[in-house]
Amino acid sequence: MLNAARHDRVLAVTFDLDGTIIDSTEAIVESFFHTFDTLGEPRPERDALVGTIGHLLEDQFALFSKRDPATCARVYREYYASVMCDKTFLLPGAREALEQLRASGMRIGFATSKLRTYSERILAHLGVLDFFESRIGPREVNHPKPHPAAVLASAEALGVPAHAMAFVGDTHFDVLAAHAAGARCLCVTTGYATRAVLEALEPEAVYDSLADVTRHLLASADPHGQERLVSLPRNP
Repeated sequence: MLNAARHDRVLAVTFDLDGTIIDSTEAIVESFFHTFDTLGEPRPERDALVGTIGHLLEDQFALFSKRDPATCARVYREYYASVMCDKTFLLPGAREALEQLRASGMRIGFATSKLRTYSERILAHLGVLDFFESRIGPREVNHPKPHPAAVLASAEALGVPAHAMAFVGDTHFDVLAAHAAGARCLCVTTGYATRAVLEALEPEAVYDSLADVTRHLLASADPHGQERLVSLPRNP
């Protein structure tokens, strides 16, 4: 059962990136395989790797190798930097969502476990970096998601209280961080967790597209939005 609809007006939104706004799966998997090959380590199964996306990079390596995670991460990042732009894509509806939300006056940020410098390069390459006023990576906070630090830092940077901000993500890390911060939480099934997993954590809502997330956010930004939500056009 999902959380009941809330009536706090949404003034800002912060997005996770991987699986929420962008699809960087191929760049990530290829960089992992390169790292294991370079270090002479056996490659883990692809599905096992994909299932850990959202963890900090060093924590991912600790799951799959006995090598020093920091060493693995250095090899990974050097290679990832060379492929990340060409092998990362906007998810369907991402640009339109950002355009509509900005046009409504809503302030926008991102909070991700990907290094901020990499995130900014990727988003600039995809032509959407300027939409994000708040840009939080793992080095901008003392604790990664599911700790609330990243969500709280983004709310502060956007100039709103956490309860007036929505956090949009695709994994349990995102839901737990939003709940702990006191922010509203919406989820998409376009990333790395199933609908069942997400719904069990009771975010405000789980959607299959960014178009429907945007619809929900625009309704929540309107003082009468929850009453009008049912009348807004749905994603075809």
